[in-house]
Amino acid sequence: MSNPDTVTQVIELLQAAKLDPSRLSEAIKALQAMVWESKGWESDVPADVVQVLRDLAYDLDFYEPDAAARTEDASYFAEDRAIQEIVDALGRIDRG
Repeated sequence: MSNPDTVTQVIELLQAAKLDPSRLSEAIKALQAMVWESKGWESDVPADVVQVLRDLAYDLDFYEPDAAARTEDASYFAEDRAIQEIVDALGRIDRG
């Protein structure tokens, strides 16, 4: 699988998650794995898109699906904000 395909697949997962929140955890895991664990994916991707995806991966690290766990730290947020973060990031990518 080439690097642009990986980025395309992750973006497609993010788009699916904004429409079907049951896919949110899967999309977040795929994004974070690509950004934090994969090497060289950013070489064929515009720098502004790379930055948006890196920022989104970091921001979504604060998504916590468990309401009880969210009470432990004020920086944790629920599904609605996670989806909004995805929508905003995808909008920045589309405008870029």
